[in-house]
Amino acid sequence: MAVISTQAPSSVARLTLRQRSNVVLFLTLALVSLIVIFPVIYAIFTSFKPRGFGLARDLLAGGFYLGNYELLLSTPRFVRQIFNSFVMSFGGGVITTTAAAMAGYAFGRFSFRGRTVLLSILLAVMMLPGLTNLIPLYKIASDLGLRDTYLIMILVYAAYGIPFGTWVMVGFFRSIPTDLEEAAKVDGATPFQAFWLVVLPLAAPGLTAVFITNFVYNWNDFLAALVLLSSTAMKTAMVGLFDFQNQLTGNNNELLIAACVLIMLPGVVLFVLFRNAFLRGMLEGALKG
Repeated sequence: MAVISTQAPSSVARLTLRQRSNVVLFLTLALVSLIVIFPVIYAIFTSFKPRGFGLARDLLAGGFYLGNYELLLSTPRFVRQIFNSFVMSFGGGVITTTAAAMAGYAFGRFSFRGRTVLLSILLAVMMLPGLTNLIPLYKIASDLGLRDTYLIMILVYAAYGIPFGTWVMVGFFRSIPTDLEEAAKVDGATPFQAFWLVVLPLAAPGLTAVFITNFVYNWNDFLAALVLLSSTAMKTAMVGLFDFQNQLTGNNNELLIAACVLIMLPGVVLFVLFRNAFLRGMLEGALKG
C-alpha cells in the first residue's frame, strides 16, 4: 500500500503537467488563429455597412446593409471581370492538372535515363521568379497576336503551375501500390487503361490538391494579367479591383471591401468544399515526393 501511495501522486503530477501543456498549446493556437482570421471577419462585417460608416466604428451597429453587394453585382464590368478570372483560372487549372497527372505518373512509375535531371530542372524552374518572364511573355504574346485573350492567360497559368503540380503528383503516385496496376494488366488491361481506370481514381486527392492550388494561384495573380491584358472587358478581377480602387472618390471603403470579399469568396468556398482531399493530396505528395 505504501508503494502504491507514493507512485500515484507522481503519475497524477505527470498527467497534470501534460494537460497543462495541452491547454497552453491550445490557447496559443487559438490566439494565433484569431489574429490571422480577424482581418477577414472585420472585412466581412464592414462590407455590410453603408457608405461613410468608417472602419473604426462598432461593426455590430446599424444592422446589415446589402447595398454594396447589390451595386457590385449589378455592375456589368465587375461581373465580367469575375467571369474572366474564373475562365482563365479554371482553364489553367484543368490543363495543369491534366499535364501534371501524366508527367507525375511517368516520373513516379518509370525509370529512364535523365529522369533525375528532368526532375531537378522542374525544381529549378519553380525557383525562378515569375516577374523575370513577363517581358518575354509579352513579346511572344504580341508576336503571335494572342495578347489580351483568354488563350494566352490560360497557357501562361498552365505553364506556371505544371512544375509544382508534377512534383506533387510524383509523390502521390509513389504512394499508390504498383500491385493494383499489375493485377489490372493481368486481367487484360493495357498500360493506359490501368492508368485511367485504376490509378487515376486513387489519385483523386492529389489531383484535387493540384487543381485547387493552381486555381487559387491563378485567381490571385496580378502581374501577369496586368501585363498581358489591356482592355477593360478582358481584365481579371484582381486587376479590375486595382482600377476600381483608383477610380473611387470620397469615403468608399465599404464598397471596396465588399468587392474584396466577393473576389476572395471562390477560393474560400473551393477549399472548404474539398479541404479533406486537398490536405490528403498535399500531405502524401509532400511525404513521398
